[in-house]
Amino acid sequence: MILYVDRFAPNVRRVLMFIDEKGINVPVIELNIESGEHRSPRMLELNPLGQLPILELDDGGGLSESTAICRYLEELHPEPALFGENPTERALVEMWLRRVELGLFTPAVEYGHHTQPFFHDRFVQIAAWAALCRDRVAACCSLLERTLATSSYVAGDRFTVADVTAYCGIEIAILWGIGGYGDLGALTAWRGRIGARPSAAAARYLE
Repeated sequence: MILYVDRFAPNVRRVLMFIDEKGINVPVIELNIESGEHRSPRMLELNPLGQLPILELDDGGGLSESTAICRYLEELHPEPALFGENPTERALVEMWLRRVELGLFTPAVEYGHHTQPFFHDRFVQIAAWAALCRDRVAACCSLLERTLATSSYVAGDRFTVADVTAYCGIEIAILWGIGGYGDLGALTAWRGRIGARPSAAAARYLE
């Protein structure tokens, strides 16, 4: 297997953090999105959408989409179980993974797409959409605050892939200047705990 990445890409960071938590060795090749290396003929063969990360399999096939890559690696390396250990845990992890992916991670990424000069020639930037994304991030953070007031981690009492996605979402939100976490004590404490894990270095943009 080979993992193709550009470490600036938020979804790449999710996979790198997941791999580090798993403690598995996956060869990594760095590509440069700005120069278009992710859209070479071979990369488009592996992922016609031209997006990273891409996991090239031993049979020459390719997997894209960060959650799909993480699920594949979980099947190959079941321990530690980051998608849950039993039917109830797996369902709860899936529930929270969806919540933080749709409510926090994706809106934070899209906020950047619609506000940052770097993306002005890549997206039609719509201020109203950026504002909506900011509000969705705030709503999800409020939900996480209530949850983390009574739970050590996003999906229960163990670290899971839901924490990976939520942490990466928070970090990209902070990078783009989506603030307002100062009074969210439980969320702030959780971020500190996750940030102390060695794997979190893969997700941070700012030190």
